Amino acid sequence: MNFMRFRENATLFIYDNREIAGLIINRLALFFCLFGAVLLIYYHGYSHSFEKNIMLMWIFRRTLDFFIISFIFKLFLSLSYKKTIRKKISQFLVVSFLFLELIYYWISGSNLILDWFVFLDMKDYFSLLQFFFIILIFSTLKDTSVRLRAIPLNPAALLAFSFLSLIIIGTILLHLPEMTTEGSISWIDALFTSTSAACVTGLTVVDTGTYFSFKGQVVILGLVFAGGLNMLTIATFIGSLYHKAGSLHAAGVIKGFLDTDQTANLQAILRNVVIYACIIQFAGIWLVYFSWGHEVQFANFTDKFYYSLFHAMSAFNNAGFSLFPENLYQEGIQHQYPLHMAIAVLIVIGGLGFLVLQDIFARKNRLDRKKHPWKKLLVNTRLVLYVTATLILSGAILFFLLEYNNTLKEYSLTGKIVTSLFQSITTRTAGFNTLETNLLSSPTIFLFMFLMFIGASPGSTGGGVKTTTFAVALKSAWANLRGKEHVEFFNRNISWVYVNKTYTVLFTAVSLIVLFTFLLLIAEPQYNFKVVFFELVSAFGTVGLSLGITPELTTTGKTILVFAMFIGRIGSLTLGLALTRRVIYTKYRYPNARLMIG
Repeated sequence: MNFMRFRENATLFIYDNREIAGLIINRLALFFCLFGAVLLIYYHGYSHSFEKNIMLMWIFRRTLDFFIISFIFKLFLSLSYKKTIRKKISQFLVVSFLFLELIYYWISGSNLILDWFVFLDMKDYFSLLQFFFIILIFSTLKDTSVRLRAIPLNPAALLAFSFLSLIIIGTILLHLPEMTTEGSISWIDALFTSTSAACVTGLTVVDTGTYFSFKGQVVILGLVFAGGLNMLTIATFIGSLYHKAGSLHAAGVIKGFLDTDQTANLQAILRNVVIYACIIQFAGIWLVYFSWGHEVQFANFTDKFYYSLFHAMSAFNNAGFSLFPENLYQEGIQHQYPLHMAIAVLIVIGGLGFLVLQDIFARKNRLDRKKHPWKKLLVNTRLVLYVTATLILSGAILFFLLEYNNTLKEYSLTGKIVTSLFQSITTRTAGFNTLETNLLSSPTIFLFMFLMFIGASPGSTGGGVKTTTFAVALKSAWANLRGKEHVEFFNRNISWVYVNKTYTVLFTAVSLIVLFTFLLLIAEPQYNFKVVFFELVSAFGTVGLSLGITPELTTTGKTILVFAMFIGRIGSLTLGLALTRRVIYTKYRYPNARLMIG
């Protein structure tokens, strides 16, 4: 009887205090996540003696012990152990292993992993612990709710803040001594490189392959991956958090941006985006791996795989970073046409947009179209595919004709065709180059700037004003010239709300490019208008092509390009989110006025 009363009292105590206890545990978990991250940054960012490395590893292992204790407390506070474990299965598996490893250490005085797997050393063991720590970070962030209503930022500002945070973190990491081969990079060059990577631009002030160490290159690759996904995943994540907080308005904002009817399944969209990105990039790694020619010699399999991974991820995210000093114009690589086509395929896929890929390849959509032949791809998907194909083919033909007797003069017919196609694809947002850009003719440079300004498609890893924006503006102008009242695509009417947004995006982009060009001409008077304007369009369109002036820019010039890359990456999205707010209708309207236009 006493036992039953004790159990009842304990259950009531847990039920009454589980909320505040859970909040305290979550806050402590965030602290230990931050502490562990800082510890790892200090460990990898500086060189240490062997004794200090062992001490840092020991402190890090004790940090992981907190997650064992916190998970046990969560189980104790939960009303259903099985439900909690099922809900946090990844955290449960990691914590269980760490707990087993801790017990083994207390009993035997040695590490479980090192005893069971004799081919592993202490460095491999520590790498495994870091992998576990990353899993714990994600599970902790998932468990910790954020009261967004208390944050005085709208969704557009939160999105901009996410990119800004990514750039700042990248700048701090790249400035650490161990990230470069010799000494530390200057703060402005670290900021420039971090911005270029996070905004998937590809403009560089130092050679990525020789100036940065392996750790620095991994940081750049992480920034590229996060920056490529950020545009869509952060928007969806914001929507899911707002939805959790009960804000239908924010869910509607993300619904309008994503052009989807799914309001209550935003987390599923986010999950699909990440899955698509990982699968495509994994396949792309092997596509690039088997595309290297015999002229490119690698030390071993690991070296070749790393180069394949770096260039595949850079291509899919439309970043344009390369480990070769001359990019893909490097001797031995400039005529590797299978490699060029493999990278071009990844650029195109990454530039289409995740929702377009989902509409085309999702099993549910494919089966639905097969069952109902009258169902077609979404208008947005068809428009993106049509405009993308048109720009690629027309750009390749024009490049072929303009450069036939110039930069393509010594190439074979196959080389001319592949190079023309590759330049047409990479110019729109990726930034890889297989030719010497300085040798291009003026008409070709103008063509490049036009393609860079248009860029990739909405919701993709690329930049620019977007293919759909260009298409709607062109079709709207053509409709006006023909005296048509409506803009139509594929027998569907385009609302004037979207047309107005299109002109707003175009006007804003042109205005910002003009402003930044004006400022850069003042800051860099030694360069002529052509090279400065090309640099600005490339930065604003997050392309990464240059006529060779980027490393020679002053601190002021680099700062201007940093702002151009940042605003060019988030500008159209932030503006789109801001314009998706509720339209305010009034009960009155002023009399019409007559204006002379044109």
